[in-house]
Amino acid sequence: MDSTLSTVASIFILLLIGYGAKKTGVLSQKDAPFITSLVINFTMPAFVILAIHGKPLNVDMMKAPFLLFAGEVGIMALAYLISRAFKFDRPTTGALILVSAFGNTGFLGYPVVSVVFAHNDHALPAAVLMDSFGMMLMLCTIGIITAEVFTGSAFDWRSMFTFMKTPLFPATILALILRTVHLPDLLISTLQYLSAATVPLVMIAVGLNLSTGSVKQFPSALVTAVILKLALLPVFVMAGMHLAGIHGTVHQVGIVQAAMPTAVFAGVIASRYNANPLLAAAAIALSTLISVVSIPAVLLLVR
Repeated sequence: MDSTLSTVASIFILLLIGYGAKKTGVLSQKDAPFITSLVINFTMPAFVILAIHGKPLNVDMMKAPFLLFAGEVGIMALAYLISRAFKFDRPTTGALILVSAFGNTGFLGYPVVSVVFAHNDHALPAAVLMDSFGMMLMLCTIGIITAEVFTGSAFDWRSMFTFMKTPLFPATILALILRTVHLPDLLISTLQYLSAATVPLVMIAVGLNLSTGSVKQFPSALVTAVILKLALLPVFVMAGMHLAGIHGTVHQVGIVQAAMPTAVFAGVIASRYNANPLLAAAAIALSTLISVVSIPAVLLLVR
């Protein structure tokens, strides 16, 4: 466990390097979209293909995304009820729902799972399926609808295909189709080179996007978001796993994925629809910083 925690700590050091680069002027927040584009279009699709190719799939892995989705729906309902109790305005309510329910299961979840469950053939496929079908697909459909409803934006069906138009979604589908197909060594080698860049680029991009300036403006909403996202959602998913009879690696990976901090893309959606983007940015920053402690704590509980 000491080596696992040390490796996880190194991942967060990369995040701090990105944050430090921004503070010292070596890089700026304007560089983050370019780095993120590299990850989404090149390195992470390669990572996903390698994570699934040649790996076993089972029924538990297929169930896990639905359990994450069920947990997210429960958190969304609680976030709405709490918003009503605090009498938050509609844009703040929409933002709170987004940042409380949807986690960084790709940008942060993949790196953590890949190092914590190294040499476990079931771990990364479970993480990929939960991210693609349990989080991103839901965020880009239900999440966008939520942002539109609570900001009064005109509903646009085309916005619901955002995730499907990125290389990540077809890469996941292609990886599942070609899972048992032999791929040329040259292709595998190329994918490995691309995949290896994913973790450092992702964490540096997250570090560049971190901003703590708006944390003091929304104390009650932020406390609510952190508790719902980092504490309650993992409990919901864990309960669902037990009810569904899922144990072992998929059970562990499911809880770890549920414990990820607020998704960076939730902030993108909040900003696009003007659903209190300041609150969303603050929730991403605060939950990510707290996850430096909370993720190792979750790992101690599930390992």
